[in-house]
Amino acid sequence: MFKHFKNNKYMLLIALVTAYTGILFINQSQQLHHRLPDILDWVDNFQSGLIFLIIGILLLVNAIWDFYWYRIRVILLTSSSVMWSILATSMLLDELDDNHIGLLPILPIVMLVLTMMIAYDEPPYKMKGGENG
Repeated sequence: MFKHFKNNKYMLLIALVTAYTGILFINQSQQLHHRLPDILDWVDNFQSGLIFLIIGILLLVNAIWDFYWYRIRVILLTSSSVMWSILATSMLLDELDDNHIGLLPILPIVMLVLTMMIAYDEPPYKMKGGENG
């Protein structure tokens, strides 16, 4: 199990930050945005916090025990990328609505880039669910 820590250290980081973001949104929902329309303001409510928390916990379990059956890594990394891109877009639109660009959208953009780098660096047999490997 300790060799998985070494091999999956960036996935562990993504998992912990994703789970922490979910806990943050669950505890402090509807405080991230100021005046966004409802279609964009759902990102920091309880349901999306629960989605972030579940994805983070599943990524953490996957990183610790190094599961790669049934294309689970593709599913988890894709869902993490989608949630981080939605969060980055929502934060960026909120900043544009306030007529200034701050540093807040940088965190989800960095997390999105890091998730995509992890997916790119994964061995093909793990991304294919153990086939041909």
